[in-house]
Amino acid sequence: METKDYRVPQRAAHTVSMSFDKHPELITPYINQLIEHLYKTDLRSSLKRNILRILQFCEIPEEERGGVYDRVFGLLMNPAEDIAVRAFAATVLYNITEYYPELKPELKSAVEFVLEEPGCSPGVRSRGKKVWTNLQKDLSEIEKISEKN
Repeated sequence: METKDYRVPQRAAHTVSMSFDKHPELITPYINQLIEHLYKTDLRSSLKRNILRILQFCEIPEEERGGVYDRVFGLLMNPAEDIAVRAFAATVLYNITEYYPELKPELKSAVEFVLEEPGCSPGVRSRGKKVWTNLQKDLSEIEKISEKN
């Protein structure tokens, strides 16, 4: 959405996010358009936050997962990003690793790095610990399965 007033797209994104909470079936047909916006480098933080908030509860189309993973990984690793953007990014990335378990060790290392940042916020720390715990559990299960074979 192009406008000089930053509040208009911010409010629109918030409205879409709240609509998703009550009626996800109205928003899911537009997931690809939300993903397209996520690739914009000049995207306002409020828009990133609301898009990621929705994506953490959606199945990302298979053909988009690689690109979304790369873009969202960059958001997670950027300490200048807002707290909510980084927290939602961690969940979106974890959800993608459910389809590509070979990415779990990379994400685990990245989350550890984020948690070790001196200025890591409580919000990012909380979400990071949850994601790290899930990754640790998943990797242990994968290791047990490979030992049996």
